Amino acid sequence: MIYFITGGTGFVGSHMIDFLLKKEEDSFIYVLKRWRSSNKNIKHLFSNSRVKFVEGDLLDIKSLMDIIKGFKSLDYVYHFASQSYPAYSFQAPISTLMTNVIGTVNLLEVLKNFRDLGLHDPLIISVSSSEVYGNPTPEEVPIKETNSIRAANPYSISKVAHDLMSQYYYKAYGMRIIVTRMFSHEGPRRGEVFALSNFAYQIVSHEKSQETKENYLIKVGNLNSVRTYSHIDDAIYAYYLCAKKGKVGEIYNIGGNYTCTVGDALENMLSKSIIPKEKFQIIVDPLRVRPTDITLQIPDCTKFKQDTGWSAKKSLDDITNDLLQYWRKEL
Repeated sequence: MIYFITGGTGFVGSHMIDFLLKKEEDSFIYVLKRWRSSNKNIKHLFSNSRVKFVEGDLLDIKSLMDIIKGFKSLDYVYHFASQSYPAYSFQAPISTLMTNVIGTVNLLEVLKNFRDLGLHDPLIISVSSSEVYGNPTPEEVPIKETNSIRAANPYSISKVAHDLMSQYYYKAYGMRIIVTRMFSHEGPRRGEVFALSNFAYQIVSHEKSQETKENYLIKVGNLNSVRTYSHIDDAIYAYYLCAKKGKVGEIYNIGGNYTCTVGDALENMLSKSIIPKEKFQIIVDPLRVRPTDITLQIPDCTKFKQDTGWSAKKSLDDITNDLLQYWRKEL
């Protein structure tokens, strides 16, 4: 099978590449890579003969055309690439919208053109986000795919457009597209700017510090937001099953089994530190509090589970353990 992965240098994309290489011995993977992207998550893949990094940019439609023109065949596209950090979207709404909306449309338009020429007709997994639902009312949870869309920040607005344009290309042109709305997923390689990974980073930084302190500060944002967490390993397997068993034209919620506040997840992580838990002092950093926040994220994944047989296997303990171990190796 021939795969094309956008966002392959990132958290989810790099794990997807690793999974496919192990799962399918005959797979070959093209990975879109911008010249300025970090190699941190993918440097172990540079010598792999079944992975080819192709330089281009979603905002440069000619580069996409040249890249895909060079494919002899193409079975699947995983579109992970995005500006994925909601907090940053408040500072950079234009670049967030450009990458997540125009970049997505450029990709879909190029794939449509090659399909119309009779060259490629891949199944496209278009990765939207649970953030499109914004803040549902308590009566609307667990969140179904039919819930209203209420984007609450520039990032979620951009993902609404990504989501709707993907649906449009399926409905208008018959392209083989499945839209996923993944809820919170965490694990090794998660960027330091994201809450749980940042907590682990701060904890491990204190563990490795040579200073003995009366109190070790942990800076936080809103700890009252409710999240349903899944481990990256479960998320990756869900994306794989989506491509193999999902129904074209469908929209799928995907999320874990464990729901708690962000504060509960932090408490879980603090209890695993080599520093006594009572030594930590939690302080709210105003810079980490979003102007608008999405605070109630509990999914109903019934449709996806019925269509694919997927279920989350790993727990919050697995997530927090793996994040701490990741940063202990990195720092």
